Amino acid sequence: MYLASLRVYSWDTGVYHTSGGGMRGRVEGAPALCVARRGKRMRARKARRHVAAAVVGIGLGVVAAGSPALAAGRAFELVTPVGSDPDVRLGGGAATPDGDIVCFNTERAIAGSTPNGLVTADDGFCSRRTPSGWTTTWVTGPTPVEPLGGRGGQVYFVSPDGSRVVFASDLGIYPDYRGAEPGQGTASGTLSAFMWDGGASPRWLAPTANPLPERRSPVEPAVSLEREAVAVSRDLSHGIFVSSLGLVPQDTNDTLDVYEWTPEGIRLVSRDQAGDAVGGFPALGTDAEQTLAEPGSVSADGSRIFFEHTGSSLAGSPAGVKSVFLREGDDLTLVSPRRGPGPAMDVTFAGATEDGSTVYLTTEEQLTNDAKRAGAALYSYDVASDQLTLLATDDSDTGVYFLGSSADGSTVVYRSGLAQLFVLRDGQARSLGNLDFTDTVPLLDSGASSRSDKRAMRISADGSVIVFASTAALDDSPGGVRQIFRWTPAEGLRRISRDAADTPPVTAAGFGNYSTVLPGFTRQSTLNTMRFRPNLGRGMSDDGSRVFFETADPLVDSDINGFIDVYEWHNGTVSLVSPGTQRADAFYHDNSADGTTVFFTTEAQIIPESDRNTSRDLYAAREGGGFALPEPAPRCEGDVCQGSVTAPPVSTLPSSSTFEGPGDTTDPAPLVPRHTVARLTAAQRGVFARRGRTVLRVRANEKGIVTATVTARIGRRTVVVARSMRVARSGSTASLPLTLSRRARTVLRTKRRLRLVISVSYSESETTIRQVVVLRG
Repeated sequence: MYLASLRVYSWDTGVYHTSGGGMRGRVEGAPALCVARRGKRMRARKARRHVAAAVVGIGLGVVAAGSPALAAGRAFELVTPVGSDPDVRLGGGAATPDGDIVCFNTERAIAGSTPNGLVTADDGFCSRRTPSGWTTTWVTGPTPVEPLGGRGGQVYFVSPDGSRVVFASDLGIYPDYRGAEPGQGTASGTLSAFMWDGGASPRWLAPTANPLPERRSPVEPAVSLEREAVAVSRDLSHGIFVSSLGLVPQDTNDTLDVYEWTPEGIRLVSRDQAGDAVGGFPALGTDAEQTLAEPGSVSADGSRIFFEHTGSSLAGSPAGVKSVFLREGDDLTLVSPRRGPGPAMDVTFAGATEDGSTVYLTTEEQLTNDAKRAGAALYSYDVASDQLTLLATDDSDTGVYFLGSSADGSTVVYRSGLAQLFVLRDGQARSLGNLDFTDTVPLLDSGASSRSDKRAMRISADGSVIVFASTAALDDSPGGVRQIFRWTPAEGLRRISRDAADTPPVTAAGFGNYSTVLPGFTRQSTLNTMRFRPNLGRGMSDDGSRVFFETADPLVDSDINGFIDVYEWHNGTVSLVSPGTQRADAFYHDNSADGTTVFFTTEAQIIPESDRNTSRDLYAAREGGGFALPEPAPRCEGDVCQGSVTAPPVSTLPSSSTFEGPGDTTDPAPLVPRHTVARLTAAQRGVFARRGRTVLRVRANEKGIVTATVTARIGRRTVVVARSMRVARSGSTASLPLTLSRRARTVLRTKRRLRLVISVSYSESETTIRQVVVLRG
């Protein structure tokens, strides 16, 4: 495979020249493009795009990508196979910690896979980086001759060394597995867990000799009945799934049970001292679509498995209520002991530390003698010392909701009541402020779920960094637009999805690799089967010093495309990961543990020499990366360019001598791109002054990007106080919302007057239209 070479281009009198190395973020000496004749306007417009693209080292059309491509010195690499048409899924796949292997799902046949005949059915692939490029392997095959289900195969988990991949498939990979639901024949398949470990065929992790339909009683939680992997150990050698089938002789009940796969085969987890199945389930909440157990359900080494059980079949568990147990080999431990006055109520597993030494529980029952309020409380249980501790309590109807913990257990994040966000670190609780209602909607997808959305939160292993997305008005953010926040003990809470001028956000920022059905997010998808799957992307480096997110707001000057781009926050500085000049959205996929490699998907042809399709491809932005571009076709020289000699045509009268009509015609003059800006009325200026917001309307006669930049003299400096960008359709009017920065509003409020200069540029024209507006407070 051939990927981006280390070249940067500049424009000079119609010819592209290679610039010297060491270029970082600008084109040295790039002259202004002054074109007088109409015939050159199209070339001039394309040249302006190329010059702008060279600013970040990425070309459009015939210009190749350069490196260092970004301020961080990353080069672009095409990960999906050259010549393929993959259409990579949003929200699926994962990368290894070193960034040398990355997995993804597509709906199309690539890399030697066989078409499954179903447009909506996925296949999973993993790409490995080699000295000459990326090579891709089909890991969810083989596809059976007669596929059963309609969802295909999807990658869920990848081991750190990339040698194992756990995936789910409903296609019926094994011939003896019908996987059909009763009354539906073979038209509907059941998802089951499989493992690819480099062999020709995958290993079936949840085999059923007699694939009967799953069964359950109405009182059981609405967890998925399909045998998908819901939690795994770090190396994937151990993992759990649920089933109501009798997969082992000791399972004779008709209820859900927890099973574990091991290198030796499967074994029953929810069993009593005699080894008989008693029923149990991992902590999946009540969302039937959710296929990811709570963090810590399986310890990193696979030795400890936590599950919930209802009833008195296991020692210490009262009848009719839920309790939490730990399975460690043949040993079973009750980790939700009841040592308070009662009465007995359900206790739910909320999470555990990476090694399984500390368990977090939520319940409305008073488990200890420490007084608690009426709502649900948060407890911790130390396995080694058998110590149960009340961590937080609240008297609201929702009580306390556990949101996550660090791997070492030093830091816990929870929500108290409907909104207030807390960090509990080293025994001290600190409030980070109130969340927005949309931050607390269950799963942000299903109103029937009791699980709050935790997909947009990451906590470093030592608890020193917490990153999350919220629409709340935190850290002086105006609120109402989803933004990215970062907390540390020393610096407190900071909004990091902002530009240097602290311009109020216009569009949402996204954190993590997942989609939602609700508006207000960077990626909205109503028919994405990966919405509830476990691969959400790391989102930040392991130490939290680098954070990756996506937004359509131009946070740096080199972001000129008006599309969604991937950004990096690093030590207080925001920079682009994706080019910022591509003509399509770019979405975050995953990153390496140190953050030096970032994966993203886009429909743009970032490396046109290798990427020749317009479907969604997977790219890597890698520090010190880049590969040689394919050699161009040899150019002809001399008489070779003339071609073969042919006989002259037979002489005929010129067509004009025989034409009968109203007269000669002339070619129409080419359309000159123009844009106009509607002036703000007195009423609009009054609202702008009072509320700090207005809408500027710009009309363009060709499709392009219109950008409005508002500057003001504050103190001794001219600063940007508002900015907006929109794509204008041909012959239509684009509405650009403008919101004054907090600093500008303060000056207007104190001095009662603020002079603004509004500059509106248009990507298809050299003209910038300026308006001067005076606001009076």
